[in-house]
Amino acid sequence: MFTIVGIVNDVRISALDAAPAPMIYDSLFQVESGASSRTALVLRLSRGQRGAEQGLYRAAQQQIWSLDKDLPAYETTTLAALVSESVAQRRFTTLLMGSFAIVALLLAAVGLFGVISYIVSERKRELAVRMALGARKSNIGWMILGKASGMAISGCGLGLLAYVAASRLIRSSLFAVGVFDPTTLLLAPVALAGVALLAAYWPARRAMRSDPMAALRYE
Repeated sequence: MFTIVGIVNDVRISALDAAPAPMIYDSLFQVESGASSRTALVLRLSRGQRGAEQGLYRAAQQQIWSLDKDLPAYETTTLAALVSESVAQRRFTTLLMGSFAIVALLLAAVGLFGVISYIVSERKRELAVRMALGARKSNIGWMILGKASGMAISGCGLGLLAYVAASRLIRSSLFAVGVFDPTTLLLAPVALAGVALLAAYWPARRAMRSDPMAALRYE
C-alpha cells in the first residue's frame, strides 16, 4: 500500500515528439527491488554554479563511494546533452533538408536570372524602339521586374499546391509546428519572390542603361 504525496507534470522519456506515458515515481526505500540499473540521481545547479558540472560530478561520485565503494556511479551527463542526443537524428534530417532547400533556392535564382537575361536580349530591339518613342527607362525596368514577379508568383503557387499534396509525407518530421503553419507558408513565398526580384534586377538595370540608338544600329 502506497501513499500519494504529490502529482508532477508529464515527462517525455523516449523522445520530445512522443506522447508521455503514464508513470509512477516510487521511493527506493518503499519498493521491494530497491535500486535498479535504471536508477538516476538528478542534481540541480543554481545559477552561480553553472559551468562547474565536472567538478560536481566528481564530488557526487566521491560521496556515493564513501558510503559503498561498490555502488556504480557512471554515465554522468547534463539535461541539455540528453535533449540534444534525443533530437540528433531529427536535427541531421533538418540540416539535410535545409541544405537541399538552399541549393534549390540558388538554382532557382540562377535559372531565373538566365531566363530574364534571355528575354531581355531577345526583346532588345523592342525595348530600344520603346525608348526611342519616348518610353521612360524606369517603365522598361518595371516591366522587366513585373515579368519576373509573374514568374515568381506562378512558381510559388505551383510550389504551394505541391506542398499541399505532399504534406502528409512531412508530417512525421515536424515537431511543435503544424503542417499548414501560416507563418511558414507566408515567409517562404515572400523569400522566394525577393530572390526572384534580385535575380531580375541586373537584367532590368542593364536594359535601362542601354542606348536605344546603339541597339537599333546593332539590329
